[in-house]
Amino acid sequence: MNAPTHIAAPAKLRYVDRDTLFEVERFLIREARMLDEERFREWWQTQLAEDVHYVLPVREIRLRADQKPIGSNPGAFVFNDNYMMLDMRIRRLETGLVWMEDPRNYIRRFISNVDAAWAEVDGEVDAWSNFIVYRNRRQRDETVVWGTKQCRLRKVDGEWKLTRRTILVDQRVVLDKNLYFFL
Repeated sequence: MNAPTHIAAPAKLRYVDRDTLFEVERFLIREARMLDEERFREWWQTQLAEDVHYVLPVREIRLRADQKPIGSNPGAFVFNDNYMMLDMRIRRLETGLVWMEDPRNYIRRFISNVDAAWAEVDGEVDAWSNFIVYRNRRQRDETVVWGTKQCRLRKVDGEWKLTRRTILVDQRVVLDKNLYFFL
């Protein structure tokens, strides 16, 4: 998949109205709760557009003068998934054989600083938010991951659907054993 990995802001953003921003915030918060509750199949069926592109690029440490877009290094992704790849990841979790998930991990996703602007495509919105993910595994295995999400949402039959998500982790080195969770 060679689609752009980030949502480039137009020269002049057209911020959404208050009601649309509220809908976007509700979408992101309900999505986080759905994932916290491990309702992955429901998330896949109800929140994602079939043309979704879900990526977590490896961020490179660069000098400020190097303005290449994040994710421009081909193949340097933790996730680079489409609708069917996300389905495969969920099916794997549904087998009950993922040893890192047994016993169950406790995960909480915190979403903040939500902002949104109309995209260049009618009926679509670009949304930005920050996140903190806390994960507790077994007795003493705790990790915290934080960063930002850049999302593209589209109204389908009156409901918002995720069409693109770029996740940017703000840690130089993630000390977690894996990043096998959805954001």
